[in-house]
Amino acid sequence: MSSLKEILDSYMCRVFGLDVYCSRCLSTERLGGCVVLMVVDAAFTSIGLNYFTAVVPKVEEFGKRFVENGRIRNLKEIAEADINELM
Repeated sequence: MSSLKEILDSYMCRVFGLDVYCSRCLSTERLGGCVVLMVVDAAFTSIGLNYFTAVVPKVEEFGKRFVENGRIRNLKEIAEADINELM
């Protein structure tokens, strides 16, 4: 029986660049290192929105409306934010 690592490695070797992408995400090198924007990006992506026509513009909008002005600076603040305001 194969180990989970062996199974994952068999897929990973077929997806070129994924290891670099994952490493960049885990070391917070995406979206200017803003973890809040990475979570927003992941949330929009996870519901199946087109990445370039929907996710990217909305993450940028969220960044301008909430992050750049200091309204939401960390994950605690996004978790405690008023959902109606975020929508």
